[in-house]
Amino acid sequence: MSDELPTAARVSDPGIRALYRQENRWQAWLDVEAALAKAQAALGVIPQPAADAIARAARLELLDRARIDEGFARTGHTIVPLVWELSRIVGEPHGGWVHWGATTQNITQTGDLLVLRDAHRAFLRLIAGALAAMADLAERGAEMPIAGRTHGQHAVPATFGYKPAVWIDEMIRHVERLRQAAPRIFVAMLGGGAGTFASLGEQGPGVQAGIATALGMLDDGAGAHTRRSPRREHLPPRPPGGDLR
Repeated sequence: MSDELPTAARVSDPGIRALYRQENRWQAWLDVEAALAKAQAALGVIPQPAADAIARAARLELLDRARIDEGFARTGHTIVPLVWELSRIVGEPHGGWVHWGATTQNITQTGDLLVLRDAHRAFLRLIAGALAAMADLAERGAEMPIAGRTHGQHAVPATFGYKPAVWIDEMIRHVERLRQAAPRIFVAMLGGGAGTFASLGEQGPGVQAGIATALGMLDDGAGAHTRRSPRREHLPPRPPGGDLR
């Protein structure tokens, strides 16, 4: 018997379910591990051959799923079994550089934001489709007279096309809000065990910036992992008067 909700088939899935399968989340975490190694190698924190080996191995299909599942069952830890298996696949002499200087939240939170970014793009595509349908209605109904409505009764005349035109205006504002949210949300974070960059020292902020560049995200700035706050210069300007609508 299917475990789908009765309402699940009412709207076609634009790919969101696939994004949030466990395997896709794991791959996003592996992508962050590869970006971490790339950024560290660029700054001389780890050897370049190690970063290359980690990037080659950071594909879920190359890892042993049974080993990962056994590790999760034994430890209950969010990511350690995945790191162990990635290190095993990378092998000697480079496997020990996997996850160097990072902590669990650095990888999982940044990786989950990669997944959310894909969902964000899917939502924008859905809205674009809705806007196209509304535009068609507005054009076809531009000269179609209808009775306006007010207080539950007929009012002065209007056109049907005017109604979807109003919907279009509202949906465009939603698109603006979604786009303005992106630089505040899709931010790479490193920080290490307590968010102080202690494990990487002076190279920490540079490694974090390198991860952001590799993943096409913005840089968190300070490394504290109890909040997300991109650098001020990365944020869009506020509308006139500070109106965020």
